[in-house]
Amino acid sequence: MRILIITEKPSVAQKIAYALKKDFQTLTKKQHKRVTYYELKNENTDLFITPAVGHLFSLKEKQNTIPVFELEWVPSYLVNKSSYYIKDYLDNIVNLIKNADLVINATDFDIEGSLIGYNIIKKYGDVRKAKRMKFSTVTPQELYEAYKNLIDFDIDNAYAGEARHTIDWFYGINLSRSVMNAIKKSGRYKSLSIGRVQGPMLHFLVKREEEIENFKPELYWVLNIIAKDVQFSHTKNPFKSKKEAETAKENTSKKGKIKINSTIKKIPPPPPFDFTTLQTEAYRIYGFIPVKTQEISQSLYEKGMISYPRSASQKLPPQINVKSIIYKLSENPKFSKLAKELIEENKFKPKEGKKEDVHPAIHPTGETDKISTDEEKIYNLIVHRFLSCFADYAEIKENNITLDATEIYSTKISETVKEGWQKFYPYLQEKKETNPFIDGEEVSISKVTMKEKETTPPQRYTPASILQLMEKENIGTKTTRAIVLDTLYKRGYVVGKQITVTPLGRVIYKIFKKYSPKILDPNLTRQLEEEMEKIQNKEISKEKTINDAKEIVTSIIHDILQHEKEIGTELKVNLEESEKFAPCACGGNLKVIDYKGKKFLGCTNYPKCKITFSLPPSYLFTYAGQCDSCNSPKIWIIKGKQRYQKCLNQNCISNKRKEETESKKEKK
Repeated sequence: MRILIITEKPSVAQKIAYALKKDFQTLTKKQHKRVTYYELKNENTDLFITPAVGHLFSLKEKQNTIPVFELEWVPSYLVNKSSYYIKDYLDNIVNLIKNADLVINATDFDIEGSLIGYNIIKKYGDVRKAKRMKFSTVTPQELYEAYKNLIDFDIDNAYAGEARHTIDWFYGINLSRSVMNAIKKSGRYKSLSIGRVQGPMLHFLVKREEEIENFKPELYWVLNIIAKDVQFSHTKNPFKSKKEAETAKENTSKKGKIKINSTIKKIPPPPPFDFTTLQTEAYRIYGFIPVKTQEISQSLYEKGMISYPRSASQKLPPQINVKSIIYKLSENPKFSKLAKELIEENKFKPKEGKKEDVHPAIHPTGETDKISTDEEKIYNLIVHRFLSCFADYAEIKENNITLDATEIYSTKISETVKEGWQKFYPYLQEKKETNPFIDGEEVSISKVTMKEKETTPPQRYTPASILQLMEKENIGTKTTRAIVLDTLYKRGYVVGKQITVTPLGRVIYKIFKKYSPKILDPNLTRQLEEEMEKIQNKEISKEKTINDAKEIVTSIIHDILQHEKEIGTELKVNLEESEKFAPCACGGNLKVIDYKGKKFLGCTNYPKCKITFSLPPSYLFTYAGQCDSCNSPKIWIIKGKQRYQKCLNQNCISNKRKEETESKKEKK
């Protein structure tokens, strides 16, 4: 019998080959051009294991008129010349599949993986006879078990993937092309895009900008005192009346009596990571943007060190041998002390969350491999989270303390009674406190302060918090949300770690809100997401979902075409306005120009005016006015936590003074 196993990546093909080796007499490593594949033989079976490299097929339009709804799946190298290396992988699969009695899809068990295998087998084999390997880690034992316990081909996963790609293509190409046509007819060219998930994400980000801009601060006053170096707040804080705060300050005596009400609070361990929580924690602790965490965790998975990362689950089902994993971790010097503590206390039952998925929560396998510094950071984070969910509850003594100094003040001091799981997860922000007070004692007040403050607007979203919101709103997927956010950055629609919508992003939002708000509507996108989930559950056909999307896209295109001239004109005017960076000495405007990856300021009156200024190749920067010394534009440079001004005239005396100051510092 000839069997062909198709994997998603070359590294997984190798791992499967060596995991199955024990059942075969020979294992031969073979080569087809640049593709490495494997042949295993015994008396009854010839088993071939060959990799894909992600998607080998891409969607291609059959006509280029708008709207484009006639699509076909073709080999990716026919769509994108940079993907020509894919041809070797596809040719090798074609050679092997034609004589195969059984084809097994061993790609990642998600809609993308299912679609990768489905497109290959549908084109060159028979999907009805194909089987599926389902695994959540690429450890030898799990791969072996997956091969021994093949399941039916997950056709509904593939259909959901096909629908998602088709619908996203409908949105992305048709809408972006319609907008590009509108602006071209106005006499401008600018590469713009909008998509099914981009629109709602931009909607949420702009709404937050508007909340911040429309926020009207209000004055208030806070009254605090210090006793034994501990700050207490007046129980009426914040005061809306300055006079009332001043009266309370005058009434505050120099001594006061302490009253303590203490309770023991048990804090349960956190559940193991789901993908969004991992991305959120990696951003909080290391500042890794979500797409970076996605890439790192995928690499760790392919190295066999963690389970499949793109999981929404917070559960570790019984079939996972957590005891064995903890024993393996106990052999690692970094985790041995914590793992051995769990072993000695026989703690092998995890604290789990509510969310479930086809894959378990993200967890280490106990296997090791060579990893980079950033991979080690994510791996350590996953291991500590995993170990912590087996540990005891933490116990905190919460001391609610009031100080009666004619006026009543209060504070809360939390003392750790039992570290429990917190000892296993060294990434917490809580500081350790000690209560210096005794119930009933009289204490002296060393300081009384009254401060005038203003209410503050809501905070901007961070890359982590916008992903959490998108998950809560059920828009996008575990994988696509981070990629869409990355696209918004690359398109120049947003900037910064505290996400700020750029003038260009605001222009795009403004145009769609005015002429076709459907593309920004989270409800429409959520409806399509729910329909795609129903395809996976056999509750709806992919055809109905695709037809629903066609109707929505058609109506949006109708809106754009109906107002094409206005859209083009408004885009042109707003883009020209948004691109103005600083006034030019000639009377024109300097704008940021990106030429082959190098940024500089050039004049809008070019070629009559050829004034240019170089810009920093990286870092964030904003206009800071005209230089006092030479009248050239200055910029604020934001480099990490540093923020400083620089004149763009390299020969300006202000820059030379700065260089001299830095030189003196170095000599000292």
